[in-house]
Amino acid sequence: MTKSIFHRQAKLLLPLVSMAMLPGCGSSSTGESIISAITSAIGVTPTPSPSPTPSPTPGSGQTSATLFQDRIVNADGTMNWSEYEYVANNYNKEEILNYRLGPSYADLNPSSAVQFPTVYQPDPNGLWKGGLNKALADQFCQTSDKLIQSDSPDGYGNGFGGGGGWIMSGQMLFAPDATAAQQGMQAGTANMRAFDGAGAARASDGSTQALCMRMNAAWTPDWWNRNGISVPEAPAVSAIQARYPNLPFPAVATARGEIQTSVTGFLAFQNGVIGAAGTGNDAYTGISNNVVPVLKLPDQKVPTALAVTANNEFLFVTVWDVAAHKGQLGVIAISGENGNIGIEDTGRYGWGNQSWPTVNGIKLLGFVDLPMAAPNTLSVTTSVGTGNPRGTDTWRGVGLDQQSVRDAYFARSNLPWDAYLPQEEEKKLLATAGYAVVGSRAENKVAIVDLRPLLTAYRDQYFTTKTKWDETANNNQGPADNKWPYGFAYRAAQRPVVVGVLNINQPTAVYARQRRGGTNTLSGWDGLSWNYLSTVLTVASMDGKVRQYDVVSLINPVASPQLPNNALREWQVGSNPVQITTPIAGAGRTDDLYIVSRGTREIGVYSYKGDRYAVLKDARLRDPVFLTIGGNQAGFGGAGKDRALSAQAMTVLDYSGKTVHVYGLFIDNYPARYQPGRLDPWVEEQWPYAGGPQDKTVQPFQYGSGRAVPGKPFMFSFDEVI
Repeated sequence: MTKSIFHRQAKLLLPLVSMAMLPGCGSSSTGESIISAITSAIGVTPTPSPSPTPSPTPGSGQTSATLFQDRIVNADGTMNWSEYEYVANNYNKEEILNYRLGPSYADLNPSSAVQFPTVYQPDPNGLWKGGLNKALADQFCQTSDKLIQSDSPDGYGNGFGGGGGWIMSGQMLFAPDATAAQQGMQAGTANMRAFDGAGAARASDGSTQALCMRMNAAWTPDWWNRNGISVPEAPAVSAIQARYPNLPFPAVATARGEIQTSVTGFLAFQNGVIGAAGTGNDAYTGISNNVVPVLKLPDQKVPTALAVTANNEFLFVTVWDVAAHKGQLGVIAISGENGNIGIEDTGRYGWGNQSWPTVNGIKLLGFVDLPMAAPNTLSVTTSVGTGNPRGTDTWRGVGLDQQSVRDAYFARSNLPWDAYLPQEEEKKLLATAGYAVVGSRAENKVAIVDLRPLLTAYRDQYFTTKTKWDETANNNQGPADNKWPYGFAYRAAQRPVVVGVLNINQPTAVYARQRRGGTNTLSGWDGLSWNYLSTVLTVASMDGKVRQYDVVSLINPVASPQLPNNALREWQVGSNPVQITTPIAGAGRTDDLYIVSRGTREIGVYSYKGDRYAVLKDARLRDPVFLTIGGNQAGFGGAGKDRALSAQAMTVLDYSGKTVHVYGLFIDNYPARYQPGRLDPWVEEQWPYAGGPQDKTVQPFQYGSGRAVPGKPFMFSFDEVI
């Protein structure tokens, strides 16, 4: 650890960590060694141990409850306002990015000689092939740099060009190296394709002859990327910079709604500028025409984290107010492009309601004062269950100008949180309850903010009286507080309120999981209704402790919101867990918890209640700080061996390693909750398994590939490209 990382008031306490070797790690079988190492959640030693000792619980080797002394806090526990201002004013700089992430494995183990296992890699290029015609698959499945660069007759039309037919893309943030400009990446915000899959050459019977899944991250154009799916600088950046030329790079945060398809995400910059960003292939957003929705927070308010409600209704941002030395939660209303309210009034856009695939406006409504000065983590959830709104062209049905129709919608939106509705009815809901959770690592606080005043205000505005309904018309919309959507200065009653504070030592990650239905959840009552993980708040702390709290009262519209008093359960993971997340909708097993522990160089996979399924440790993975999980598919509509490929893919950002890694994960067999080979609820698909350890229950991970970044990657937001 160098002084420049945590200088001034920073002090890192380096505990002695006892590292024990697993039984069997001295075996001559490399495969067995790898299997044992991964399932143990600790590294292996280079030589056999004659007297193996039991494996420690992940994180249990830490000998001090205080792993990290925060630089903005004095030794006596008071805030160091000079450091506070310095950190805020440099929130996008590499020095502060590293501080934001907290201690790494190298910081906590400066002299460690532990060697990590090397996860099996089926193909050196991350190409996983399949199909009926093996020779064609070899020809067809190439890395993206070898794909056709134009709309040639041999391109995507007949499949031989190898372009992706299934792509996940979004914004990858990184602290750029001095040499990044040579690659056009000086902005530190690239449109990155996480991975892709395709099918080629259908036979007369309709079968796909060749299949290809690329487990490759990419941010350079090829034929399929011609619309900006993978480009060194996100097109949104230049569009935002046209409005605000002094844009500080890189962006400090990015976020999207947690559903498919959240094509539009958001970027926040240190100077308070916040703008929309697409996934590529989305010129209809207007981003390519420099008309991207954008706003700027008041001066001296530095954004630190972003979160979007599941269906793009509202955007939330935590800020440090450098002048007032206080933390706040900013609330931004989103107007959806396909948020038209009723066929009879197609010119009226629905602020604060479900929308897809993009947005045409954002408006800052105001701020909520927080009981903390330095909020740095944020998550949000609401009472509306999420399904994929793709293909839904209107937000409401015909007739909202009639009181009887408004009455019906009002009643529907006030249903209990666990009410079951068909998907088309679900898309007509307005959320009327929900909460935001905000953590401050420096201040040992987690605040819960009740969103009910905001959400019920929108339900009342749209559904109660004709007078209120008419106030939402286009001719009453505008940037002023007294124009729709109304600012808090004009309608104070809609401002969210702080319910209370949980006192947790050094909280490092918070996760309020949005309700989802029909997405391979394990905790749902019937696989379609709302699931258990949505009823709990999950919080991780620096020492590796994970706690879950009952928050049903905060998402149930008919309940009175209560601050949870005690944790429902606790379990231990690796030290400094910097992220808690789940797979995006459509990826399968969407209520498995993935926890990235920077302090132990590991990624743990747990059930919705903390049962440990698997822990990924890999010699290639030097400094994991962020991941996203989605489904990769090839051969759409196919079923069975040689008809389709399907895998759950993890895109992992390696900060100090300056690499983006992609791993495949056998989700079907750990444990055996699904039928063998059944990765999706509607189709049997084949994983392109190519040798290596055969027991997927023990060794669920395979390595796809890694790609070097001209800088240090720290955050990624993605969704399906449409």
